[in-house]
Amino acid sequence: MREHGDNPHDYDDEDPLDRLQKKEYSWRPAVTYAVGVIAATLLSALVIAIIGMIVGGPNCDAGTSTFICSRAFELAFPLIPGAVSLFGALWGFWMTYVRWKNFGNWRPWLAMCWVLMPWTLAWMTSTFTIAMFGVESGTPQ
Repeated sequence: MREHGDNPHDYDDEDPLDRLQKKEYSWRPAVTYAVGVIAATLLSALVIAIIGMIVGGPNCDAGTSTFICSRAFELAFPLIPGAVSLFGALWGFWMTYVRWKNFGNWRPWLAMCWVLMPWTLAWMTSTFTIAMFGVESGTPQ
């Protein structure tokens, strides 16, 4: 008696609808993860901005800023959300590798890496100048 899998044509009997549903299902976690990383980045930035506005500091007292009021928040606002975004992108690359290694559907995860990588770079290039030079450097005198 033959075992299932001895014949290469056994896989032809698999239901195409089942295969399609498995493919569709593999996109959902990847898209959810990418949206979650972007949302976590924005949420962490918003929380830091609100806390900085509540705490206050010399920049707000001088009138040069409204929500990044001290040097600590000049560092926290770009760096903490940047770290969230960077580690989120790196974890996406790790998930791609794990899916690939286990012969899973890794393509959706790779696609989300191509979403998260530019997002991370955009966040870092647009906000890291605050960490390097401060808020006052961009304010005309």
